[in-house]
Amino acid sequence: MADSSLSASELKRRYHRGGSIPDDQLTSAQVRARHGIPSNRDDFASSKGGGGGSFPIAATLAVVLVVLVLFFLMNKETLGL
Repeated sequence: MADSSLSASELKRRYHRGGSIPDDQLTSAQVRARHGIPSNRDDFASSKGGGGGSFPIAATLAVVLVVLVLFFLMNKETLGL
């Protein structure tokens, strides 16, 4: 029986908390609704604060550090060390 032919109460009984359908047969939106999990935002952050703002800064510093170490190792003899 297709979902479109079921009543609202039958759909609720099947898909919400305590429903008869196992989680592995539900869509991700239905599983989130069943267990009360908020959906993710477009940037995949589930919290309102956003977080993760320091990651680009740390990644940039790591890349700069690697480039400086490689430059130092490649030019060690020309620097007189």
